[in-house]
Order: sequence, then C-alpha cells, then structure tokens
Amino acid sequence: ILKKCINPVQQEGIPVAEKIEKIYINDKIRSRFGSCRKENGSYYIELSGRIMPCEDRVIETVLLHELLHTCPGCMNHGFRWKKYAEIINQKYGYEITASSRYETFGMENPESREPVKYTILCTNCGNRIERRRRCPLVEKTDRYRCGKCGGILKIKEKSTTSCR
Repeated sequence: ILKKCINPVQQEGIPVAEKIEKIYINDKIRSRFGSCRKENGSYYIELSGRIMPCEDRVIETVLLHELLHTCPGCMNHGFRWKKYAEIINQKYGYEITASSRYETFGMENPESREPVKYTILCTNCGNRIERRRRCPLVEKTDRYRCGKCGGILKIKEKSTTSCR
C-alpha cells in the first residue's frame, strides 16, 4: 500500500520524504487514525489498528494524509499541506482532509457507545455541548465561549438519583 500511495505523490512532484523508516500499526490509539513524527531526520508513520479491517481506499487515504506530513513545511495542516492534499484529491479522487471522523470512513465511532457524562450549556442561546470525558472545556468552562453566539458557558448540574 505504501508503494501505491507514494507513486501518485511523486508523479505530481510533491516532495515526499525519502527516509520513511517505519510504518507500524497501533491497536491502542483511539483518538486518531494516524500520525507522523520525525526523529533524527527519519519519519515514522503510525496507523490505527481500527482502520485495518476497512477497504484499502480508507487505509490509503490515511496513509496519504500522513505521507504529506513528510513533505518540507508540512508537519502541520497549513497552506502547503492543504495544497498538496487538494492536488492528490482532485487528480486521484481521494478525500484527504485535515481531520476525519469515523463516519467519514463508514465506521461506527467506538466512543459513541460511551454515555455522555458532561453537558455544557450556553447561557445565551441554549447551545448544548456534550462530552463523554473530562477535558479542558469541562475543567475550565469559564475560559471558553459558545461557538454559535459567543455566550457564556456553564456546566449543567448532574441530576443525582439514588436507589435504596
């Protein structure tokens, strides 16, 4: 799959790195489909084991996303990275984006099975933000504003029910 992904990138003149030391599968990562890191001039690409049962096209999309990070000036999702992604998308029909969701790849999000533990409400427009895990928004709500109207956010008090 690596060779299949590198070929179109190189054919388009996109300067993908030559020193990709290792591509490995990590069955433990839950919050992303892949990552790319540079160490001592070499690149290491990690892919989530969760995408391995998917069609090759999904794996190729994630691998191409990470390969583009090996290009000079592309360790983030800045202008140059987006430009390269758009070239590959238009020419080869991929859907490489800066971030992907499980639903994009036709997968069930394993976290969707977890119950919502925190609900944050906008005091102005009533916008509701749900979180399954503790995060900076939950811990320091006063540092954030509503994305829809800029209103003040407050954590909704949990209802406590006791069974006797």
